[in-house]
Amino acid sequence: MPTRVCIALFAVATTWFTVNVVHPAGPPWLLWAVIPVIAPVVAVVFWQTSRNPELPAPTQRFWRHVSPVPLLIGAGQSAQAIDVLLHPGARSSYTGPWMLALDGAGMLCLSHALSRLPVGGNKRGDVARVILDAGSVALAAAVFIWHFGTRRAVAAGLTTAGVISLILCVLAILAVFALAKVILSDYSAIDERGLRYLAAGIFIGALAPMLQPLVAAHDERLYVNQLHLPAVFCLAALAAYSQWRAPAGIRNRAARKLRRPYSLLPYTAVAAVDGLLLWEASTRGDDIVVMAFCAVALTAVVVVRQISALRDNSRLLAQVDHAASHDALTGLANRALFQRRLDDALAAGRPHVALIDLDGFKQVNDTFGHETGDLLLTTVASVLRDNVRPRDTAARLGGDEFVLVLDDADHDEANRVAERIATALRREPLVAHGNRIQIRASIGLACGDADDLLRRADAAMYAAKRMPGTAISHDGAATHAA
Repeated sequence: MPTRVCIALFAVATTWFTVNVVHPAGPPWLLWAVIPVIAPVVAVVFWQTSRNPELPAPTQRFWRHVSPVPLLIGAGQSAQAIDVLLHPGARSSYTGPWMLALDGAGMLCLSHALSRLPVGGNKRGDVARVILDAGSVALAAAVFIWHFGTRRAVAAGLTTAGVISLILCVLAILAVFALAKVILSDYSAIDERGLRYLAAGIFIGALAPMLQPLVAAHDERLYVNQLHLPAVFCLAALAAYSQWRAPAGIRNRAARKLRRPYSLLPYTAVAAVDGLLLWEASTRGDDIVVMAFCAVALTAVVVVRQISALRDNSRLLAQVDHAASHDALTGLANRALFQRRLDDALAAGRPHVALIDLDGFKQVNDTFGHETGDLLLTTVASVLRDNVRPRDTAARLGGDEFVLVLDDADHDEANRVAERIATALRREPLVAHGNRIQIRASIGLACGDADDLLRRADAAMYAAKRMPGTAISHDGAATHAA
């Protein structure tokens, strides 16, 4: 409910701001009225999220630490609004000491909360990579904040307004750096959708004030804070709501199967600064144009070259990892990967294990040659892949012996998988040298959580061998299948 209130207040602020852009309407204080109302509502959303017992302790701690942030920022902007309303047109800057103190405390509180979040990658190289990438993003943000905002205040001299603007710039850059470090790390205590909302809010909050000269030139009653702060508060509330809705979504992002070997965020920062450089150079007529274009071209070449090298390294590492965990002939999991999957399944519950041994494989090798034997093994591997469930593991232990880990399968479901495999083997005879070779296999099923699970599956498999044709046996009780 509080999140819906935030969305409604943001809609009200946007609508009223748009109306005043088209034509001034109503008293000036209405343009500021949403900020002191929405700030405590967002603080309530943060606090409620921090009290969710399903969230891990670091996540609860983060939302608890950021709960005062909207109150501080809202109070600081309310102080600025009072100054603007009491002294309309009296000065060019309304960044007074109360606004500096409150906004600065809010940004320090946010930076502290972000810095306390756990991040993955404890290796020295991983930490250095994250710090360098986050530094690139923060440096790019500093360039934009300085160029479009702070430099004008500092150019006027070391006045109170100039010092205040410079301090707020530094605090905003620290917040951007802390957030970029969290985004670029391998682990985050915030779910991914909530992190995206939070990132959008912080970047808008850091960069939107540089649009103030454009807004003020249109109407001196308008301040970009009147629009961008409700937007930031709304995004922050959505981040907390997303966290509340999906506590199970917190996971180690390094565990993803598909993960880009590099982050696009630092490259985006470089591209943004290059774009700003080109824009400024295009307004001048001296040699800076040539220098700027050469610098941008050099940056582009280096970035493309680095991305290409990273992609090549990623493909090589993926090939090495696959070769270390999969059988070279069949492409199925090897014994090492099978054991890891079995250990995981045993830790989670009582999985079924199906041990499959081909009958007469030695005679096929001796009669038709090893090439035909290899073809028989790859054919069986294809049958296994096509008939197991997506979450199951099919592995080759060696020779003509295969094994399945049927994770989270009851007795009937495990039997159905085994019967599908048996039927497929019967329907797909191998043709070699003009001869049709009927594939026969013995399948032993076992279930439990004991260490001797594979031994019991092996005993069931030998019980199945006493049956003619392809047969299935469950812990010693054999039933003819094909």
